[in-house]
Amino acid sequence: MAGGGQSMVDFLGVPADRRLLGEDMANLPAAEQYHETAVAARGHNRLVATGSTLTGVTLVGGAAMALYGGAELLFGGGGGAPAAILLVVGLLLVATHWGWVHVAEYAGVTIDERRERESDRHRQAWLASVAPYPRFSVSTSVGDDASTRVARVLHKPVLTPAGTFTFEREADAEELYDAHTPAAVIAGGVETMRREARLETDNLRELWDAAATAYEATLLSAHDDQQRLLAERAAAAALSEHINASMREPPLVE
Repeated sequence: MAGGGQSMVDFLGVPADRRLLGEDMANLPAAEQYHETAVAARGHNRLVATGSTLTGVTLVGGAAMALYGGAELLFGGGGGAPAAILLVVGLLLVATHWGWVHVAEYAGVTIDERRERESDRHRQAWLASVAPYPRFSVSTSVGDDASTRVARVLHKPVLTPAGTFTFEREADAEELYDAHTPAAVIAGGVETMRREARLETDNLRELWDAAATAYEATLLSAHDDQQRLLAERAAAAALSEHINASMREPPLVE
């Protein structure tokens, strides 16, 4: 069962809800949550800073060239063609100096948009990789009275009205140790609970993998209106076979 009276078969072919990228992400175990690599804004900032620097250099340099060229033309005996060229180039540089900022900003925005598209592809790939089987995790907390609470949490997949699945958290078990309990006892209890949670999660993942594999294989080979029903039956049979095989095997021991 996947929780809430729903079988794993009910989740076959159901996509993950986008809320798992937002407010529902906390309902997954911390180790399985999506942690996006922070994209540094230094590249964008450097481009803008470079554009600002070029703007200043262009303005100052252009003004200096225009003043020098104009002075040569007026007071330097004509100055000739070089002075006229300096004047014209200087005036052009002064008139267009703000262009460097716009060019740098446009380049920075383009880079940001490309990074955002890449980040969205990573988010979508992660969302598609989330499988709807229950997980268990263990956490510890210390109370005001110095007691230690060890809680096992069930991360339960649930179907949404939108035809997707997300996860809910609910308390599954807990142990409370008072302030006088030796640290070794607490550590041993935590490790035991974590081992059991890990083994149960691994078993549920194997069940899901068996059902999903059978479902996809049957879905690919079916070509009529009953293809989903046939695939679900194959998945249910694979689940049953996997469960029966697990019951015949000795208990898992680490």
